[in-house]
Amino acid sequence: MSPLLGRPPLEGAHLTGRALLLLCGLVLASAPASQLLAGSSWLLLTLVAAVPVILGGVVLRTVVPRQLLVPPAQAGLLVVLVLVAETVLGLAPWQDGPVAVLRAQAEIVTRGVNELASGVPPVALGAPGTVLLVALIGLVTLLLDLMFLDLGWHTPTALLLMSSLLIPALQQPAGGQWWQVAAPVLAGAMIFATRTVHADPRYLRGDRRPQAGPATHHGRTLAAVTVCAALVAALSPLLGPALPQLAPARLALNVDLLERWQDPDAPALGPVMIDDDVSVRRSLLQREDTEVLRYSTTAEDPSYLRLRTLNTFDGETFRGDATGEEPGRVRDSFSDARDDGVAASGSDEDFIETDVEIINFAGDRLPVPANVRSVQGADRTLNRAMTLLPTDGEVALSYLRSGLLGQRYSIESEPRTSTAEQLRGVDPAEFAQPFEAGYTSRDDVPEAAAALADELAGNLEADTAYDTAVAFQDYFRNSFAYSLTVNSPPGEDPLESFLEDRVGYCEQFAAAFALMMTSQGYPTRVVIGFTPGEQDGDEWSVSTTNAHAWPEVWFGPEHGWVRFEPTPAAAANGVSTPERTDPDGQAEAPAPAPEGPTPPDQPTEETSTEQGTSEETTEDPAAAQASDGGGPSPATVQRVQWGVVLVMALGGLLAAGAAAAVLGIRRRRLRARDERWAALMSADGEGAGDEPETALAAERTRRGAGELAWAEITRELSVRATAIRWLRITGAWGRAPTRLGLDAALPPHRALEDLLDRIAAADRDVTPEHRAAAARIAEAYTAARYAAPVPAGDNATGEVDEAPRTPSHAAEALRGGANDRPIAPASSRLSEGKVHGEGEGQAERSQHPLRHDSDLLIELIRTAR
Repeated sequence: MSPLLGRPPLEGAHLTGRALLLLCGLVLASAPASQLLAGSSWLLLTLVAAVPVILGGVVLRTVVPRQLLVPPAQAGLLVVLVLVAETVLGLAPWQDGPVAVLRAQAEIVTRGVNELASGVPPVALGAPGTVLLVALIGLVTLLLDLMFLDLGWHTPTALLLMSSLLIPALQQPAGGQWWQVAAPVLAGAMIFATRTVHADPRYLRGDRRPQAGPATHHGRTLAAVTVCAALVAALSPLLGPALPQLAPARLALNVDLLERWQDPDAPALGPVMIDDDVSVRRSLLQREDTEVLRYSTTAEDPSYLRLRTLNTFDGETFRGDATGEEPGRVRDSFSDARDDGVAASGSDEDFIETDVEIINFAGDRLPVPANVRSVQGADRTLNRAMTLLPTDGEVALSYLRSGLLGQRYSIESEPRTSTAEQLRGVDPAEFAQPFEAGYTSRDDVPEAAAALADELAGNLEADTAYDTAVAFQDYFRNSFAYSLTVNSPPGEDPLESFLEDRVGYCEQFAAAFALMMTSQGYPTRVVIGFTPGEQDGDEWSVSTTNAHAWPEVWFGPEHGWVRFEPTPAAAANGVSTPERTDPDGQAEAPAPAPEGPTPPDQPTEETSTEQGTSEETTEDPAAAQASDGGGPSPATVQRVQWGVVLVMALGGLLAAGAAAAVLGIRRRRLRARDERWAALMSADGEGAGDEPETALAAERTRRGAGELAWAEITRELSVRATAIRWLRITGAWGRAPTRLGLDAALPPHRALEDLLDRIAAADRDVTPEHRAAAARIAEAYTAARYAAPVPAGDNATGEVDEAPRTPSHAAEALRGGANDRPIAPASSRLSEGKVHGEGEGQAERSQHPLRHDSDLLIELIRTAR
């Protein structure tokens, strides 16, 4: 019988069937992980981790006699599996010896945690992340195997399997495919069903709940289950889009808060003059390249894709139109977004056609190229959700039930034909219109940006808006370095820090450029979106690394808002200068070193370019993350490492302490029991030697043994009742065990017979040997309680003393003695030391037969269900 909470062990086909059912349930429950892991790695990792643990447990339960040893043996099997995985993946340095392999575990865990923490779904796992996931899945499998196969906890097992639905919730707010939801639900239903369809009567007898037994009508039950499953499968795809969904996620989160959460001791990145609600820093800091969308276009050189337009600066941050402070409408211009399909300049035959498919993107704006003339969604619900914002050039989205994943739409856009000479010839009066409409004015520009703009414009003799913009663009691209992880020193203004250190990333370049142009009287705004991406055959692929920010300068209604590119080419995310500002292609050359001494910690553009190249060719995602400083800091790594070690050590200590406590209590009780029986045998062991006196002593011993055996049986029943009472709250027994007890109203013979009948009714085999043992104990106990007392022997006067008609001291000690320690009988003429001085061999030779009878009945009580 299984020692785990008194539950009978599974054997044969029942064990194999339930083990395979659990394995199938784990595979189904892992389906939501397909949203987080690239390719079929979610299935392969589940099989690699779960199959050895579950099937190994089946074999161990068959060959290991003590079932308590099976879970530790499975844990050892999991350790071997992890070491094999590390060896296959080249992470275990066996050439340096086992000690080196043991020391390498902390580094492997740290790298695995970094890889999983910094990855963007779907993650292409490296070697450390693979090993860590195998270990985690194996531990979960071991827990479910213990709960389901050993403890029989159906409900917790099923709920844990179904809870896998929550795995991708934070990473994929838009949800997944229907089968990724149906699979965990089916896994839980399979586990729930085993409670009803299990064919072993030992698990069902005495349980009166309706779900705890075979179905009365198998055909009806099967038909009902089939109909329900068919309805769920058929209605889920239809009703799913109509149900409430999570609110659409924005493009990015507040990265400062994210970094502070990962490492409270790490310095914050600080503000960069861009609204954190639309900041692209998160996408740029994550080195995993996740595809956002794909598109095909008739343009030979596609334009940037716009998401948000930021047209006001509040002294610290660029923001979009704020409620109640929205700038007035600027006069209709070439760059305005339209949906009438009419060209602003030229003919609609020159329109650029772009067809977009959303792969992995959620937000309240559609990515669209510049100068939109019409936009049409493939889905009617998408068309109803779209709102064109002409001046900003944005396509806003209202609530979309079906989400953006998989949506398709087509855009017609008009190519820009403005030349450098045309832009130079714009009437200066045209630049006043955006300022009059409420855009950021010259008075709102910080002094640091205005002073630098005046100096550069004077030195370069830039007389027009176009020449000024080109001068500022070249200044930033040739005199500044690019870095994703630059930090603004605490207490310093981010703009001043950027202009002084000459190192930053796209948002800082775009914001500083916009402020400097505005200070010269040329309205400029900042745009958030994507660079064109990379060409893949006839299509273009845009990923998270293409996230970008750039400035646009107003050149009057005839030309509208015109893009410039101050971000250096070292950004390596698809940035390119407008063709009219770079006729010879020299702007794309490697940037020279900044003027003046370079700060020790400041990377030059050449260094940044080399680092970017090495990051792109790095095979290990965790190493790529660490190379740019975007991953967790060493303090975080150290905390994770010590946290894992401490948790494992604490768990080991608790397990060892619990095991030692259980063994100590068992040994203490066994020793106390042996001492009680030894005291009983020694109490009347010294007689006068004549036959009458020896017969009287034997009868006294028999009666004392009967009382002691009866008291031990009563105590065992009391311990059983207490265990059931305490474990009932946890549901560990599954169904309520049979209540056992000795009826005080019945004679001893009848009371023991009634006890054995109840045990037999609980599906426990009661043999004739058990009944014979019960009869002997009842007979001895009856004589001790109700028969005439046995004379104690001759005293000095020649009279015969009578033993008191009270229970033996050993039995009394068992029922009420402190700490289960035996109290020697008053009639004993042996000292306590003499009793303990007798060897164990002598105790075995003097064992009373009723001791064996009580052992039989106590074992029967312990294993009864």
